[in-house]
Amino acid sequence: MFTETIKIKYIYHSCYSVELDDKLIIFDYYKGNLLKPIPGKQTIFVSTHSHADHFNKEILKVPYMEDCIYLLSSDIKELYRSNNIIYLNDKDKDVDIDTLKILKNSKNIYFFNPDEELVLDDMIISTYGSTDKGISILLDFSYISIYHAGDLNNWIWPEDSLKEREAMTLAFNKELDKVDIEQIDIAFFPIDPRLGENYAKGAEIFLDIICPEVLFPM
Repeated sequence: MFTETIKIKYIYHSCYSVELDDKLIIFDYYKGNLLKPIPGKQTIFVSTHSHADHFNKEILKVPYMEDCIYLLSSDIKELYRSNNIIYLNDKDKDVDIDTLKILKNSKNIYFFNPDEELVLDDMIISTYGSTDKGISILLDFSYISIYHAGDLNNWIWPEDSLKEREAMTLAFNKELDKVDIEQIDIAFFPIDPRLGENYAKGAEIFLDIICPEVLFPM
């Protein structure tokens, strides 16, 4: 269990910030008060997928952007294609041609597919899949581990058939089984009232299987 001083702030939707002694981590900024880099702390932006409510290009415009670290799902840099036509603007995500140039040319931006791992300084980054789009992600430091589910959830909708419900639960559990770590200290996980009586089902399964020290709903 961690003993460092940490500050966790809810921003909006699936966005939380985690401030450690030497780092500021901002997950899935969408809108609201975008925290600026803090002098003396390494600033890390995480975006789990390209949906407009999980990625906002404003994170690429913060002061001293070149000193920040960006951990982004690889679908954020992909252009929408249909019938051999490539679209420079996608209504489902906040990316335009100027943003794509930054994404492709900046050396401090790292892109991830599911099931990848990267050691970056004192941080071990592990990614897992999603039952919607993009990745879920685990940041493991020597003194604390932080997990953000993105849009990974047991998405069982009221109108779903029994077959659809079983397939979703199977896919969800498959992703949780990949999380191979002794302890997750902090987890951020979606709870969605649109799911009706199953609004917290995914979180309940997550708590049973992963057993994080603390879970923050989003």
